[in-house]
Amino acid sequence: MLLRRAAVIGAPLLVIAGGVIGCMTLVATGPQPDKNKEPPRPVAVQIATATARTSTISVSAQGEARARVQSALAAQVAGRIVWADPVYVEGGAFRAGQTLVRIDPADYRLAVVRAQSQVAQAQQALTREEAEADLARQDWAQLGQGEASPLALRQPQMAQARAALAAARAQLQSAQLDLARTNISAPFAGRVRLRRANIGDYVGPGAPVVEVFATDVAEVRVPLTDADLSSLNARLGFSGGADAPAAHLTASIGGRVQTWEGRLTRVEATIDPRTRLTYGVIEVRDPFAQASAAPLAPGIFVTARIDGARGEQLVAAPRSALKRNEYVYVVNADNTIDIRAVRPAQTTSDEVMFRAGLRAGERVVVSTLPSPRDGMRVTPIARAAPARAAPAQPQQPLEIRR
Repeated sequence: MLLRRAAVIGAPLLVIAGGVIGCMTLVATGPQPDKNKEPPRPVAVQIATATARTSTISVSAQGEARARVQSALAAQVAGRIVWADPVYVEGGAFRAGQTLVRIDPADYRLAVVRAQSQVAQAQQALTREEAEADLARQDWAQLGQGEASPLALRQPQMAQARAALAAARAQLQSAQLDLARTNISAPFAGRVRLRRANIGDYVGPGAPVVEVFATDVAEVRVPLTDADLSSLNARLGFSGGADAPAAHLTASIGGRVQTWEGRLTRVEATIDPRTRLTYGVIEVRDPFAQASAAPLAPGIFVTARIDGARGEQLVAAPRSALKRNEYVYVVNADNTIDIRAVRPAQTTSDEVMFRAGLRAGERVVVSTLPSPRDGMRVTPIARAAPARAAPAQPQQPLEIRR
């Protein structure tokens, strides 16, 4: 009974074991596949050739126009405003030194008269003291012995009379200055921004009367990134003269596009800690007298295109040649790659421009290359040139848009 049960259980196990041994024998004694002894082929990549180009780089930014000089004119003397010029209205134009409003001058004219009287009295007192001092010298010369004392010659009285005359003259000048200050004017030609007081109002010293701005120069403060500064070949604290980069301003006013011409005269020497941007200042001369139909008034929001150096020699490559925004893979003559860290001077949607880091005629990888490393061998395949609707115009400025 036990033998029969062992035979029933062991027979299947023997069959399975025999099958496994047979399979292993077939695998061990069967023909083996040939091993590929050829080295792995280099990765195929698409390449393009960098070309030299004479171009002008430009940077686009936006900002708000403002006057370079704007002031709040305040009263320097107290009184009631009794007169205002017809240009004393918002937007009114005035000349340098033109009186805009006048404070009642009656009290200050009286003060001038009183000061003139005091000057006359002090002058008379000095003349009398000079005569008495002359008589004292003559008397001492006739009757005195030895050297005369200053008091005998009335020298202290003379000094006192001269000091009194000087004080009276200073008082007269102060009264005349107060009288002149009843006329409120600006030291520059400009326009009225805002009236703070009108005829009949009483103002005291320091009270604001009118806000004005100069019209000789307008400014536009525009934000610039570090890449913008690199594109313009400028730096923090830059200050330009006659050769400052040209700036072309545009704005839509009354349904029409207006344009103004200016220059990037300076770049501020600080970086905004919140935005990590710096600011450039564009100056526009005679913003109210340019040929444009509309003046560049304070508050107008404009778009500025700032030109870099004209006729600059740059090296251009397809946009896809720039990897991770800071590297290019250059294919050497032996088809190995050289990974270079670069800083593009200009980046557009279809190409990238370099001042340094890449030379004309060098081949660059424009396709995806996984796990690149210096000295890696590749199989270069020339990329087909993209079709263009029209030939490129090298003299047109390349513009960075943000």
